Amino acid sequence: MAAITTEIRDELIVAMDHFKILSKQLIDKLIAETDQPQKLEIAKGHYYEIENAELLNGEENLSDNWYFDVHGEHCLFKNLITKQTLEVSLGDEESIGNLDPAFFYHFLETTIEFKHLTAHLGHPFNGTLKVFTELEEQNLLEHISGVQFRKI
Repeated sequence: MAAITTEIRDELIVAMDHFKILSKQLIDKLIAETDQPQKLEIAKGHYYEIENAELLNGEENLSDNWYFDVHGEHCLFKNLITKQTLEVSLGDEESIGNLDPAFFYHFLETTIEFKHLTAHLGHPFNGTLKVFTELEEQNLLEHISGVQFRKI
């Protein structure tokens, strides 16, 4: 795989911003629409307290056709109509912008306006990790831990 162009790099940065904005919107939706036992702690930004709680409206999914599944330190969101998928890190408010290579690739792959970017990444994990490392060297991403990065 060749190095990514400046144009593709800039599109990836826009996609990362979009990922973080949508992640925040979905976390807020999850908090507002479920009966979270630790709502006071979550309101303080302790997102690791979020659980697979009952929906307040008695439905099976969040509004706007969003399915969610809290598991470990992540929450999977999937739009049942568009099939767009986000795997969001739970920790604190800043953590929701964390980017895991494979999860971010899957977000790109399931987001119409960013799907074309996957062709520039190659392998969902290794190719994306390589690009993340290049972006870290350019001081556009910071390495958080393991294989997680965050936009600077």
